[in-house]
Amino acid sequence: MSLHQRPHVARAVLTAFLLSSSIAVAQEAASRTPWPLSSTIQTETGLRIPAGMFGVVVIDSPREATLLNLRGMTGIGVVVLRDDKSRDCLTMPVRFVAGDFGGNSISTRSVRSIHLVLQSARVARALADGQDVVSDMYRISSAPDDRDADIIIQSGLSDSHGFVLNPGRSVLADILGAETSRTPCSEA
Repeated sequence: MSLHQRPHVARAVLTAFLLSSSIAVAQEAASRTPWPLSSTIQTETGLRIPAGMFGVVVIDSPREATLLNLRGMTGIGVVVLRDDKSRDCLTMPVRFVAGDFGGNSISTRSVRSIHLVLQSARVARALADGQDVVSDMYRISSAPDDRDADIIIQSGLSDSHGFVLNPGRSVLADILGAETSRTPCSEA
C-alpha cells in the first residue's frame, strides 16, 4: 500500500516534517534575535549587563596621580555591549582618562576598579562606532536609580570626575578603528 492509499499517514508525515522544520527555523531565528532589554545578560567571563542597560565598561587596574590639587587617572579596560543583531555581546578594548580637582598631595598609586553602566543607546552606539565618549557630552550620575542618566557610575569614580572613553588599545585604533569581537553571552 502506498502513501496515496493512506492519506492519514501522508498527513502525519507531512505534519511531522513541517513541525520539525518550524522548530529549526524558530531556533535559528532565536539565536539571531536581539537581547530584550528586560533581561540581565552575562558574558562567559562573568561580566553582567543589568536589565534595561545597553552595556558596561570595566577598567580593572587604573593608576591615579595627584599633583597638589589636581588628580588624574588612566587605565585600559573593556567595553561589553548588548549586540542589537544577535544574542552575543560585542566587546572591545577601551582607553580611559579621568581628572578632577580632588588631589591633596604629590603621589601616584593603583586605585580600585572602575565600573560604569551604559544606560542609553546613544552612548553604546557611539562606542560601537569607535567614537570617543566624553563625560561632558552625556548625563553622568552615581545614583543607580537615575533614569535620565546616560552613564551610571557604579564604582571607582565620583561625580566630580570628568572622563574620556576612547575605543581601542592604542592611538593606532583612532586611525584604523577599534578591534571588536563577539563574546558568548547568556541570560543571567
